[in-house]
Amino acid sequence: MLFNVVYGMLSLITWSAFAFKLRDLARDRHNKELQRLCLAIATFAAPFGFAAPAVYTRVDALVGTPNITSLIIYTTVDICLTSFVALLVSWSSAQSKVRLHHRLILGYAIASVTTNWVLFFLGDGTDTSHPLDFDVHYAKSAYIWEFLLVHQTLFTVSMIGLIHLCWRYSKIIDEPWLRRGLRIVTVGAVAGLGYSLPKAMSLICGNLGISPLAFVNSVVAPMFASVSAALFAVGFTMPAWGVGLDRATARISDYRTFHRRYPLWLAITRAFPEVVLVAPPASRRELVGDLRFFLGRQVIEILDGEMRLRSHLDTDISRMTREIAAKQNITGDEAVAVAEAAQIAAALQARSTGHDVSDGHGTDLDDAANGDLDKESARLTQVAVAFSTSTVIPAVLKRLQSATTDA
Repeated sequence: MLFNVVYGMLSLITWSAFAFKLRDLARDRHNKELQRLCLAIATFAAPFGFAAPAVYTRVDALVGTPNITSLIIYTTVDICLTSFVALLVSWSSAQSKVRLHHRLILGYAIASVTTNWVLFFLGDGTDTSHPLDFDVHYAKSAYIWEFLLVHQTLFTVSMIGLIHLCWRYSKIIDEPWLRRGLRIVTVGAVAGLGYSLPKAMSLICGNLGISPLAFVNSVVAPMFASVSAALFAVGFTMPAWGVGLDRATARISDYRTFHRRYPLWLAITRAFPEVVLVAPPASRRELVGDLRFFLGRQVIEILDGEMRLRSHLDTDISRMTREIAAKQNITGDEAVAVAEAAQIAAALQARSTGHDVSDGHGTDLDDAANGDLDKESARLTQVAVAFSTSTVIPAVLKRLQSATTDA
């Protein structure tokens, strides 16, 4: 029951990864690297479906040959590993050597698979189905021992190749998600050695008359293979879904930024409605549909409002704000943002009361962005958060109002 559940889940994970990459292949059908990747994932997903004991025995019964499913599983794994290694060779090798390396890899894989088919049918491994202990049960059978050793050798060589290629390529690649994916595949290949090495050792020990390590062979090793498969599915698809995750995260961040700046935008546009050239989004759906545009307009309209407020700015307000902020242990960039927010809030208050500051051109509003909209966006977000949440702003406005009343 346990292996039915584990293999079923892994089959679902890896087939989901295959479907994910198949969508990319449908958009670029002639991309050989995508073809190899889809083939590799499909042939890595298939064995877990076949390996579930319930499926294993039914396939044997359908074909009419006990343990034919083991041959199918090992063949698909060999094809899978060949595809993975060929893909990594394409990524990490000099173009002049890729074709030669591909031919060597393909030749070794074809020789191994052909040899295994011959050995399987020469051997006596078809008495009854053994979905969980095929390796242990037939470890000493003529030809089946060689069959198993040929497969484990290819598996081990492929894992070592993947460890070497993935780790080396991950050090020189610039794309962060591809780099992370390759490192996950490297870990998956290390886990893969936890499958093949114990099985190979068990085969050799068993042939020498020592215990074949049945538990390790039939329980521990398949679990390592399961971990390896899951990591491969994640690692090889990560460059695609990782970029999508970045986009989704960026959109969520942009959405939050719009709403953080909204109170400042609203206060400025109420004072200067003429700066609004495009009506704000009427609904959340409209905002999400053209988020970057509305974010850009928001920045421009706030900056236009700031320009109109310059005649109401007073540099003494900044000094007063910093003094109050210091008493509340507000320092650094936060203090700068609070000072700017206080300047704007005081200027809006002064304009609403008709109080013009005669030396208003001496403003200390931050102009470090120098016209860079991305920098302006980051600055205005900090200012807007301070404008709507800082307790310093009401304190400054209260002090200014008291000074005006006393005067």
